[in-house]
Amino acid sequence: MRFITSFITVLLLAVSALALNVNIARTSSEVQTASKPKPPKVCDPKYNKADLAQKQYEAVADFADLFVNKQDVLTAFNRWVPGEYKQHNPFSAQGREAAIKFLSDSFKSGTKTSKLTFFAGQGYGMQHFKMSSGNTTFAVVDYFKFRGTCIVEHWDVLQTITGTELNPIAFF
Repeated sequence: MRFITSFITVLLLAVSALALNVNIARTSSEVQTASKPKPPKVCDPKYNKADLAQKQYEAVADFADLFVNKQDVLTAFNRWVPGEYKQHNPFSAQGREAAIKFLSDSFKSGTKTSKLTFFAGQGYGMQHFKMSSGNTTFAVVDYFKFRGTCIVEHWDVLQTITGTELNPIAFF
């Protein structure tokens, strides 16, 4: 009888602990779902505080994620590229709106991206990624100049990846 009482006690404790864990997990999930989303980030061309380098890094990280990973050109530009935008790509017209159209059209045509890396420092930022469009694959580097936390100027370099490169670690 003692054994059965002890067994039932242990069983009840185990069931209670399991129920408690389920409730904790559900409560945690409910809290995460109920938390208010952060307002969207928007660049500040006059930002000049001591943490400017960190803020520029965060801008490049968010821009790169939106642009390369999510292919959301409009949101990336709305957050990080103000009205002023000098474009050095020889195949795109000047200005913000021309860049948005050029890049959005590229992604709509089935362009795929991967292997993203990025960094920022001393008023500049860069993203490096792989891009495939049609039957052509490129290694891409976008180079940005900042004013505050806003991207105001852009250069890019593309290298065609043929698959016959002598260097086995070429590009990435």
